[in-house]
Amino acid sequence: MRTSSDKLSTELKKKLAAFYWLAGDETLLAQEALTQLRSACRQAGFHEWELLFVDRGFDWQSLLQSGNSMSLFSDKKIIELRLQSAKLDDAGKAALKQYLASPNPDNILILVSPRVEPAALNTKWFKGLEAAGVFITVWPINADKLPRWIHDRMHREGINADRDAIAVLAERVEGNLLAADQEIQKLRILTGASPEKPVSIDRKQIMTLVADSSRYNTFSLIDAALNGDARRCVKVINSLRSEGTEILQLLGSFNGEVRRLIAVAQHSENGSSISDAMRSEGIRPNHQKEVSNALQRLRLSELEALLRAARQIDLAVKGLAKADPWIEFTQLILRMSGHPILPHSVLS
Repeated sequence: MRTSSDKLSTELKKKLAAFYWLAGDETLLAQEALTQLRSACRQAGFHEWELLFVDRGFDWQSLLQSGNSMSLFSDKKIIELRLQSAKLDDAGKAALKQYLASPNPDNILILVSPRVEPAALNTKWFKGLEAAGVFITVWPINADKLPRWIHDRMHREGINADRDAIAVLAERVEGNLLAADQEIQKLRILTGASPEKPVSIDRKQIMTLVADSSRYNTFSLIDAALNGDARRCVKVINSLRSEGTEILQLLGSFNGEVRRLIAVAQHSENGSSISDAMRSEGIRPNHQKEVSNALQRLRLSELEALLRAARQIDLAVKGLAKADPWIEFTQLILRMSGHPILPHSVLS
């Protein structure tokens, strides 16, 4: 079965499964979900813990040997596999299939990996794994949900903050939940707050005490463009450029997103509903709002024009066209957002 990290506590109240796969790129949320999962296992008597790191030279037979070996210190143990990539080779797929065909009831297997690509979720091999245990997705906290997440975290620590104060903190730590959690812990220490003795803070205190730890990624940029937030698009692009992000990396993400939009738009033109089309193309649930927003604004012909313009920027990056790639890419993103600022782009 599938669940998400925010619903994991409910799932763990049921009988423990023999196998869990925790997947996601949000480090803080993934670590907290893993801690929660380990705690539930230990409460159920799985006290020994064996950790295996899966790298390029990993011998998958060691998983099968570990699953069949007797525990040295207790009757039950947790076998935890840390995957560098969610894409497994044939040996890994075969070993997991063999292990789960007859799992040892005295073991619980936990896989921890980066996020799994949507296309992989629909493969026969993955569905077999899913039927044998629980797949836990760690969804990132986007900009819209971040203020609520911060409010709940602060409240848990005994800190009461008004909307303006939370907005300042959200802006300074956006895209970096580890920094957000660290800043909340710092506020708790500096103010002496606790659940038993709550403390109220305002915008001025937040601005004085909290560092600017915002960190953006390509997902932040694409979401801003899909939502039509031009101001945020420019801010994210400037941040990514100053951090040394390669423009070809951004172009790759942009092209992938536009192709998905084109596919959904084509389904829609053929009579499918937007929701059915998004499901058909594997658009993740927490990204469907952004895709829907964009498709209300962008026609199929406009999406195809964006893709052609992106190809021209690729040529400019490689020195095969006379243009500033960053200026052109910024214009391209703003065209996707519905707010172009240059009337005649060199590459349009």
